[in-house]
Amino acid sequence: MPQLRAIVRAVRSSPQRQQTWFKEIAMTMNKEDDEKSPALMLILDVKTRWSSTHQMLRRALDYREVIEGFVSRHRDLRQHELSEADWRSLVLVTDWLKSFRSATTQMSATKSPMLSTTHAIFRGLQDELKSILRSLPNTVDVKIKTGLIEAHRKLSDYYHKFDESPFYMWSALLDPRISYEVMKDDYANDPTLAAYLEESKEDLTTYFHDPHGPFATIRPSSFHSLKNFVARFQRKTKAFVRDELAEYYKLTQDPEDFMKCNPVQWWTAHRAQFPNLFWLARDILSIPGSAVAVERIFSGGRDNISLRRASLHPETIRVLMLVKKKLHLARAEVNAALRK
Repeated sequence: MPQLRAIVRAVRSSPQRQQTWFKEIAMTMNKEDDEKSPALMLILDVKTRWSSTHQMLRRALDYREVIEGFVSRHRDLRQHELSEADWRSLVLVTDWLKSFRSATTQMSATKSPMLSTTHAIFRGLQDELKSILRSLPNTVDVKIKTGLIEAHRKLSDYYHKFDESPFYMWSALLDPRISYEVMKDDYANDPTLAAYLEESKEDLTTYFHDPHGPFATIRPSSFHSLKNFVARFQRKTKAFVRDELAEYYKLTQDPEDFMKCNPVQWWTAHRAQFPNLFWLARDILSIPGSAVAVERIFSGGRDNISLRRASLHPETIRVLMLVKKKLHLARAEVNAALRK
C-alpha cells in the first residue's frame, strides 16, 4: 500500500507528470479511440474521504499495465515497483473493502432512516471479517492479517458504543422491515446479543407504557371549539386498553416488499392502527445514524464563507444556507419532472 501511494503521489505531483500519465495511457491501452472510455487520473486516498482507499485501489487495478509502464520509465519510481504478490494482495484488499464502502454508503444516507440498520451493518461486517480471517492462507502478508484483526477490534468497540444508547435497538424493533422474531433467531447463537435484544425490548415496553411518559395518551391533532360539559354524566364504562406494541410485534413480515418499504411512510400509513406508537416510531426513526448530513452542510458552507467573505453575520450565513438548500430542492424537483 505505501508503494502504491508513492506512485499515485508522483503521478499527480505536477502538470508535467499528469500529462505524461495520460500519454502512457494512450500508448499502453490505446485510448485514442473516442468510442472507448476516457482516460482517468489515479485517485489518492485521504483520511477525510470515506471509502477513498477502495476507490484508489480499484482505479489502480484498472490501470495496472499503465502503472507498470509509467514506473519503468521513471528511475525515481522504480524503488516503488509492485511485484506480482503485491498486485495479488491489492486485489484481495480491494475485494474486502467493497463491503465497507457499501456499508458506509448506506449509513451516510439522508433520504431514508438508517439508524435501525446500524446493528445489522456492523454485525454483517464482523461476520465477513471473521470469514476472511478463517480463509486466509498461511502465506498471506502479516500486515494484511494484522489490519483485518485491528478492523474487527474497532468494529467491536463500536458495538460497545451502541450499547450506551437504547435508540439503536429500539429503532430496529420499530422498523417494519426488521422483525423481532427474525432478530431473535439471528441472535440465537450469540447469548450476549440475545440477552441485549430481550433487555432492549423490555426497556422499550416500559418506556412506551409509562403512565407518566410522553406516549401515555394520544397526542391531540386538533382543538375542539366547543367543550361537552354534560359528558361528566355519561355512563362510565371500563375502557379497553390496547397494547399497540404487542399488536405490532404480531404483524407478519412481507418478504416481497422488504426492500421497497420505507419505514416512515409505513408508519404514516398505519397511523390510525397505532395512534400512540406512531409518534414514538417517528421520533426514533428520525434520529440520524451518523453526522454525514451535518458534515455536508459544513462542507457546503465553505463555498459561502470564503476568505474574502469571512466577516459575514451569522444570520446572513443562515439565510444563505437556507436559500442554497431551497434552490437545490427546487432543481431536484425540476430534474425529476423532466425525467418523467
